[in-house]
Amino acid sequence: MNQSLIARLQPADVVEYPKAHLGLTWKRLTAADLAELTLLIRYCETADNALHSVNDQRIALFLEYNLGVLPAEAIVGRDAAGKLVAFAGVEIQIPDEDIARAEVVAFISPDFRGRGIGRAVLKWQESRARQLFVEVLGDDSTLEVRLANLVDAHVDDRRRLYMAAGFSSRRTFEVMYHQFTNTEVEVAQPCNGYIIQPWAVVSDATLQQVHDQAFKDHWGTKEEARSWWLLSRPGLDPRWSFVALDPEGTVVGYVMVCRHPARWVQAQRSEAYIELLGVSPDARAHGLGKALLTSAMAAAQAAGVEAIGLDVDRDNPHGARDFYERMGFATEGYQIYYALDL
Repeated sequence: MNQSLIARLQPADVVEYPKAHLGLTWKRLTAADLAELTLLIRYCETADNALHSVNDQRIALFLEYNLGVLPAEAIVGRDAAGKLVAFAGVEIQIPDEDIARAEVVAFISPDFRGRGIGRAVLKWQESRARQLFVEVLGDDSTLEVRLANLVDAHVDDRRRLYMAAGFSSRRTFEVMYHQFTNTEVEVAQPCNGYIIQPWAVVSDATLQQVHDQAFKDHWGTKEEARSWWLLSRPGLDPRWSFVALDPEGTVVGYVMVCRHPARWVQAQRSEAYIELLGVSPDARAHGLGKALLTSAMAAAQAAGVEAIGLDVDRDNPHGARDFYERMGFATEGYQIYYALDL
């Protein structure tokens, strides 16, 4: 790709907020908006029967979009009565060697859908992303750039919005759950001298290194895989999370299990969620995946939660989806990763 970034993207000098004629007045998100934003997000999640809930740490992170900490911006829309009924954000993620991504996220009250607000918001996000890409990467960068987001497959209006704007489906993830019964989960043991230990025995820095190794052959980029860790870590429940050690005591795997109270309210059940499970390539074929998974399942069951969930890439090269099905997990929904190359 020989053309410079600024020539490819042709960013506008000024990107205006969505027009007021749509019934909303827009401004940048501030700390004073966070309580109302949380209520809006929970309202949307309930109305859409969302497969995941946005945790409080993630909502607070949206504020950092406007503090100069991140290459990002977040705006909110209020109706004529002053009620916060819409939110839109765009964030440039740390670029990898070949590509840079902008995550777009939006929440629009179900009471205000069908008015063209979604299209106007997405247009603002794309225009603002073009500006931010050039600011972050430089005028002469030759990196590929794209917009991306995950969408619950059953939310048809959001899927139609993205497809009409030129986005295409790049990956599908299955959201699977195991419902606990009166039968206790049997914990599998690894072989060849490997052992499973509680999460607290090693540092986060060490576990991040294992995470990078475990996902280096996965789809996407190293920086994208690192973002999964950073977004998941705040919800960690160490009671249900474990690490795997080799015979020399080196950490070679982990399972990160999180607790999301907002999801409990929405789903009307208590549940644990396996955000990440990874084993270093050199330590595979020793039964560590099953040992980590069953350790987490047994710990969550002992704590009294009703179910444990996870999501899995349907194109996972290691047959993870079939493995989870054999372990008693059943599909409850799908998420689609949409992207638009600019």
